[in-house]
Amino acid sequence: MNDKMWNVGIIGLGSIGDYHMNNLSKIPDTRVAAICDVNVQAVEQVGSRLGLSAGKRYIQYEDIIADPEIDFVISGVSNKFHYDILKCAIAYNKPIFSEKPFTRTMEEADELLELYEHNPIPCMVGFSYRYRPCFQYVKQLVEQGALGRIRHIAAHYLQEENAPMFNKEYTWRFNQAMAGSGILADIGSHMVDAARFFVGEFTQVSGLMSTFIDQRIDMRTGQPTAVDVDDFTGFQGVLEGGVMGTFYTHKNALGTGNQFNVTLFGDLGTVRISVEQPNEVHLTVREGESLELIEKKIYLNEKSMKPMLQDFVDYLDQANSPLFPTFMDGYRNQQVLQAIIDSAKDGVTRSLNRS
Repeated sequence: MNDKMWNVGIIGLGSIGDYHMNNLSKIPDTRVAAICDVNVQAVEQVGSRLGLSAGKRYIQYEDIIADPEIDFVISGVSNKFHYDILKCAIAYNKPIFSEKPFTRTMEEADELLELYEHNPIPCMVGFSYRYRPCFQYVKQLVEQGALGRIRHIAAHYLQEENAPMFNKEYTWRFNQAMAGSGILADIGSHMVDAARFFVGEFTQVSGLMSTFIDQRIDMRTGQPTAVDVDDFTGFQGVLEGGVMGTFYTHKNALGTGNQFNVTLFGDLGTVRISVEQPNEVHLTVREGESLELIEKKIYLNEKSMKPMLQDFVDYLDQANSPLFPTFMDGYRNQQVLQAIIDSAKDGVTRSLNRS
């Protein structure tokens, strides 16, 4: 590795922008060198806090991407703009970290793929759970064959913030034109990535989607506004090697925090993980001639795991990584999301074309 200082541009100064800037502060040889947001006041406040010159405080995303002094950008904006910003990054040959989901629609994803194939740029998509210690440990177990042949993967992702008692206001996430889909794109996409990460590609899916609360109050108008996206999604699938998958997600689960749990059932053992206990792995096996049931709780050292943004910087510095969620991981994820949506609409199981 060299001694280069990486100048980073941040697009989107909401909570996700703060999250990425905080993580970036822990990565050596990087600095926030420019910022961008449509909110002029936010740009000025954050720019002053960071001591950035006026010329590095952008309102238009194209301007920060085109800045030759910016080595890569981190994009944390609403789903509606993922396509536009990725398209612009490809046009300017600018490395980018982009939040998930990849795009709102398959049409947008297909257009980006065509552009990317003509000019592949370094691109990381924000499937951050790959960088939890428990995910990395289970990945190793699967690759080493410690679980035997995997037969079934089950996952659920539950939160409580959208339950009626909390009177969650209407935001862009409840609007199909802005978000593409609701809970599926928001956190369901992480379940799809986990399945692909541990097992491989989906070959078919069958989905169910529902909207529990069909109106929410838009605080800008004080009026109830129709919700036209899902706030429950469940789906079953088949993955490479005939592995069966069962998945469900919603934010109407009272008593849950950020309950993303994954279980893999293999011929030699079962493993369970939860992102709420990222440094623990629960392994169940049977051993010896009597096939005695053994329950093991494995504790991991989080400090030994490489942070996601560090992996991206190392990749830019010519270091390969088996964990890296690439442009194509984003694209394949979008294919699965679209198949789930299509299946839920007409009740027909969808096969996935890998051409």
